[in-house]
Amino acid sequence: MTKVDDSRDRDLIRRAEAGARLLVNAGPGTGKTEIAAQRMGSLIGTGLSPGQLLVLSFSRSAVRNLTGRLVRVTDSDDHTLEELRHVSIRTFDSWSFRMLRLLGYPASTLLARGHDENIAALTASMTGTERDKIRALAGDRRHLIVDEFQDLPGVRGELVLALLDLLAPPGQAGTGFTVLGDPAQAIYGFAAGSKERGFPTPAEYWKTIKDTYGADLKVLTLSHNFRADKPLAELSSSLREVLLSQRTDAEKLRIVREEVAKLPPPEAPVGPSWLSGDDARSRAILTRTNGEALRVLQSLFGWNVKGGATPVRLHAGSHASFPPAWVAALLGPLRSSHLPKSQFRKIYSHLTQAWGDATSRSVGLPSERVAWLRLCRASGVSEDASGIQLPELRSRLRWPDAFPDDQVAGEDGLVVTTIHQSKGLEFDIVTVLDAPRDGLESDDDEESGNRSILEEAKVHYVAVTRAGRQLTRLDGEKLRQAPRARKLQGDRERLCYWQYGRINLEMGLRGDIDPFGFVDSHLHDGNDAVAKLQEFLLQNARALQGHKVMLLKRNNNGKAVWHIHLQEEDQPTLLIGRTAAQLTFDLLNVLHGRGYALPSRIFNLRIAAIGTVSSDAEFALDDPYRTSRLWLGVSLFGTGDFKTYKSKG
Repeated sequence: MTKVDDSRDRDLIRRAEAGARLLVNAGPGTGKTEIAAQRMGSLIGTGLSPGQLLVLSFSRSAVRNLTGRLVRVTDSDDHTLEELRHVSIRTFDSWSFRMLRLLGYPASTLLARGHDENIAALTASMTGTERDKIRALAGDRRHLIVDEFQDLPGVRGELVLALLDLLAPPGQAGTGFTVLGDPAQAIYGFAAGSKERGFPTPAEYWKTIKDTYGADLKVLTLSHNFRADKPLAELSSSLREVLLSQRTDAEKLRIVREEVAKLPPPEAPVGPSWLSGDDARSRAILTRTNGEALRVLQSLFGWNVKGGATPVRLHAGSHASFPPAWVAALLGPLRSSHLPKSQFRKIYSHLTQAWGDATSRSVGLPSERVAWLRLCRASGVSEDASGIQLPELRSRLRWPDAFPDDQVAGEDGLVVTTIHQSKGLEFDIVTVLDAPRDGLESDDDEESGNRSILEEAKVHYVAVTRAGRQLTRLDGEKLRQAPRARKLQGDRERLCYWQYGRINLEMGLRGDIDPFGFVDSHLHDGNDAVAKLQEFLLQNARALQGHKVMLLKRNNNGKAVWHIHLQEEDQPTLLIGRTAAQLTFDLLNVLHGRGYALPSRIFNLRIAAIGTVSSDAEFALDDPYRTSRLWLGVSLFGTGDFKTYKSKG
């Protein structure tokens, strides 16, 4: 393999002036996140203010990684680093949400719609009669950075083109941009519905930018792989050459598949031994589908009731996530809806002394200064505000990226995720689940299996290029059949597997758990029991991750719900909370039409995390949560398993 020196292009990217317009072709492991952070540091260091920079990325994981990388930006003094913390780094859906809010759209309307619908609405406004208004709301932007552009076909690609035309019109000097991506990693073409909905392909988006900006555009390339050890870097380079060559798509897929098939198996079978905590290296298991990820999750925990020393992060399926636990831990006992900064300092000092270091780490508590800044941002007030209003904070907790810096880093713990969700992440060790795929053997079957042949080859390529030190292959034929998506009413779907009278049904979606169940004094036999439960969740926030729960059916005002109990051995123990009407409705949808009764017990769900729960819905809360309406609760992941039986009427 010939080593290509790309130092000149790297230097040009770092030092280009704010008005420069750059299109950067960056292969895997070439330090795209690092160079983006250095680009930001250079722009801030040469006079741009944080408000003049806008950074948009495809995924929350990529945003989190870029935010963390800023503290390691080279050639930046303390002042520049402090300024970089104030740069707006957003996902496309969260930025679209905020802009639509500024245009006057109700938050309830936006939250009820899908991300793509909101993004499309903003693009329509940007190219229509509200163009000038959006330009004013966008502020004095001097430079735009867009990451993973190759995976932005469909509504996100259209948004980028409209935003470039709005902020950096071709032929006019002023606002610049840095667009980064790698055509060899374009794996979202079909998912975006580009052909069905008339959108261009990823390659056509790249060409559009080149044709639009012509001689004003600098096209640069990053080719040196810094992430991977030499054998993996050579494998990445050789496969990239294949994908970008003139071979037929079928030939490209055959070559990539053959290389994946040569990968060695893991040193030990996937199971609880992987969670021993003995290995400090970052590790991921990559699957093709959400259902396969859930099956891998079950194999990791095995029959163990408790989670392991290594936390397991599931980035697949539709399970809900909560805002960070430290928010409710600090603010839950408040008896005033207004929180002055001076009072926050006293609360922080008192509670951190009472908790100790272990509990503070368990709930992910940042420093006092950082915690206050994050609360201010989430509340929508300036970072030098003298106080925040709790009702405003609560109303924004569900907004996309309300606490972007508190999202778990993609590489923390052992990550189980789909290949698509792994984009932008890197790990020391990657295990690829290689399950058989049918119907993609020739160019004549271009969209078989909901995916083109070339895109299928690129999916394999993305998987093998996530690893830095070790890459293994897990034989998918040895895995239990994975659950598949089942459409339900209300535009919901759940992963479901039904065989021999037993059902595995994905649970833990947003809306599955009653938020008040964690603090209902009637459910928990008094305020003292509620206080003990909240203290238990606080003290065991880390230890409870991965712990099994058992769901027991109960009658709540004439309607079936399930009480969520911690499980020890094969028995239910501590009552934690209860499910909501949504889960009952979906279970009836699955079972009732076939004459089956609701299950009395549901097994094998696990606690994903402890987080902040809130609701402004009508409910008679007791002190101390009557004012704050913030408390600790659990999110669940996995499949609820139960046996079916015929209803007696």
